[in-house]
Amino acid sequence: MAADYWTSTQRTYWTFTPEKLSSIRDDLERANAKTIEQFPFPDRRLMFIFLRDRLLQLGKRLPFRQQCMATALVYLHRYFLSTPMQNVNIYLLVATAFYLSSKTEESPHHIRLVAAEARQAWPELMPGDVFRLGEMEFCLISEMRSQLIVWHPYRTLIALKENQDLRLTNDELGLAWSIINDSYMTDLPLTCPPHLIAIIAMLLAVVFLPTAKASGTLRPISHESLVNPDSSAGPFSSLVGRHGQNLSGSFSAAVGNLQMSNNNQQFGQHSVNNNQGKSRAAQESSTTDRDKDKTIVAAIKDSEKLQNIITFLVESGIDVEQVINGIQEMISLYSVWEEYNEKTVREAVARCIKGRGLDG
Repeated sequence: MAADYWTSTQRTYWTFTPEKLSSIRDDLERANAKTIEQFPFPDRRLMFIFLRDRLLQLGKRLPFRQQCMATALVYLHRYFLSTPMQNVNIYLLVATAFYLSSKTEESPHHIRLVAAEARQAWPELMPGDVFRLGEMEFCLISEMRSQLIVWHPYRTLIALKENQDLRLTNDELGLAWSIINDSYMTDLPLTCPPHLIAIIAMLLAVVFLPTAKASGTLRPISHESLVNPDSSAGPFSSLVGRHGQNLSGSFSAAVGNLQMSNNNQQFGQHSVNNNQGKSRAAQESSTTDRDKDKTIVAAIKDSEKLQNIITFLVESGIDVEQVINGIQEMISLYSVWEEYNEKTVREAVARCIKGRGLDG
């Protein structure tokens, strides 16, 4: 095991440029074009929302650490770089990732218990033979070349909380924690170092705090998480509620007005646009909503804390462009999340599993 992220297999073998990641996926899609065309799946981010929910479904039955969920999601990201989603029983893979990550994060469950709980949760699609889970574990480990250690952003976030210049509140920390959890539905675990993901989450949390207070979406972070983020238990919280929220508009309006500065010198202005475009609902939003966004933007422009954070970023020599790209990716996630329909995804997955005989 590497002593830090910089010498880890994660940085050496599992961190890609966006261009390289796109190339890998394009090659995979070309090699499996017929199957993918026959059994189309929704947007990758929507699929990962579905996968996360299935992991949480298992987590309700079996005790787990939050970091186990994060590690399992990273395993899924890595596995799908070499295998299309249509070529595997997703329910079996989710159970296997949960089982393997629980061992990696030193909170193991017996394989028979995991298999039994998964079978009870998804009786029609989960193979009943425990040996199938064992075979899938071997396949998962093999595809990742036995490189199982994953470095996460949580410790960096705690370190940022201790930075007196930033003066992060517990409310902002709780929001940032949820944003980090949401980042596992994006490509950030494959393209960004953990410390940059923590910074992206911190910046978005400060931006979103006024809206979160108004909408009642604040989730306090536990003392155990602050003391020992690696072993924190409890819900794998998200910034998006069960019924969804229109977050992309607030983020786009606010972050689009950020000004990067260094010692009161203008560093540059970066507009963050919603790559997915505004939905019809957003276009038809009421005057009240637009006024609320303007109020948020004005508050952000006058935010001394935000200016301190931006100064910290510039003085730290952090890749600001990569931070901006990461913010764009998170905004894009919250935009596409509004289109998520679990029933549609579940039916597409079931049709593929049964159609390809992967449920046996």
